[in-house]
Amino acid sequence: MKVYIIHENEDWTLPLKEHLQKLSVPFEDWHMDKVKVNTDLEPPLGVFYNRMSASSHARGHRFAPEYTAVILNWLSAYKKRIINGENALALEISKSLQYKRLKEHGIKIPRSIFCSGVEGILKAADNFTKPFITKHNRAGRGLGVKLFQNKEELDTYVKGKNFEDSIDGITILQEYIEADPKVITRIEFINSKFYYAVQVDASDSFQLCPADSCNIEEQFCPTNPDGNKFMIVKDYRDTILEKYEKFLKANNVEVAGIEYVKDTNGINYTYDVNTNTNYNSIAEKKTNFSGMKAIAEFLKFELKKV
Repeated sequence: MKVYIIHENEDWTLPLKEHLQKLSVPFEDWHMDKVKVNTDLEPPLGVFYNRMSASSHARGHRFAPEYTAVILNWLSAYKKRIINGENALALEISKSLQYKRLKEHGIKIPRSIFCSGVEGILKAADNFTKPFITKHNRAGRGLGVKLFQNKEELDTYVKGKNFEDSIDGITILQEYIEADPKVITRIEFINSKFYYAVQVDASDSFQLCPADSCNIEEQFCPTNPDGNKFMIVKDYRDTILEKYEKFLKANNVEVAGIEYVKDTNGINYTYDVNTNTNYNSIAEKKTNFSGMKAIAEFLKFELKKV
């Protein structure tokens, strides 16, 4: 009886494994580019935690999400306990599906147009009179996110050698939400319940991955009093939390980070649902929170129930 960790990034799962070991929770690593599973047999006993990432192709694991889908289908057929199952994976690899489901729960998203091919991207730009950004439909880690002031700038980019197409061939043109100060808020959920909120400085980059392997050193941020790019917000409260929790429960997502930006009029725009969430240890050390420890405790509890 074990916890099985389904993933493709050893650096991102290392903190979780350390906490599972401290809690004496038996586990097995299922790296989707390395594990050999016989789907003709019944799956083993245990709890299966899916941590597949939409950005797997950026680390040379192009088809890891597709294989994860096969594994989750197999586990589901045998009614195994899966944390972040098929629905979570579908949301992770498609911004289009994320936005559809968010809107179904009355959650405001930025105006977005999904495009295929260079001509489609340029044609969609005619619908924007203010600055806009591009992003990938299947992304993660800010892949493909670039800011453009007008169509002329976009034309130069998509026709140039530096154009970066989405791995699924779908690029999003999205209105740029002006925030002051330039920060985003990332809400973390465990067991589909609010865990904590973290404020992230976005003044110099769209790549806002909180994982330690992405942020080796403490980065100075003038918008946060403690100087770090990531800062956990004390006593965070917002009416959006209830909608987020209902959204996650309706989609059977138990562990996630949801990001939003607040415009200059105080309106929240939700733009990303990350079902393979990571945590910034520098920010956590200045509080009593530990995201990976909390997940390990959640997995231990679920394993006992099984």
